Amino acid sequence: MARVCIVDDSRLARTVAATCVRKLGHEVEEIDPTSIFDVLTALRSNPPAIILTDYLMPNCPGLSLARSCHEDAALRHAHVVVITAHRDDEVLTRMMRMGVTQVLHKPFNPQDLMDLIQELVASPKA
Repeated sequence: MARVCIVDDSRLARTVAATCVRKLGHEVEEIDPTSIFDVLTALRSNPPAIILTDYLMPNCPGLSLARSCHEDAALRHAHVVVITAHRDDEVLTRMMRMGVTQVLHKPFNPQDLMDLIQELVASPKA
């Protein structure tokens, strides 16, 4: 069983993602991103194997969160998955350079999310 944290300013989006992850039997923590500092503090308190985050959030941009996790010794082992409607190749390339493991495009099929979670759990990040 893996620990998965879902960081999204939309309660509905967190609930949908959490439902998918729980169906797989993994532990889930939903985080309402009031600030990037608060999110990083919560993540550091019990580091997850996977972080699912939205790209566009007013108080905690997903790309800033991914970069912070990538640079943080306690969190760099976590896979960071950004969920976004952006399909711009330049934005996607920038995401990967900043430590994003995978991008999931909106709207996503719940089965695609579950398949991705299982794939990431099977391949721990070094």
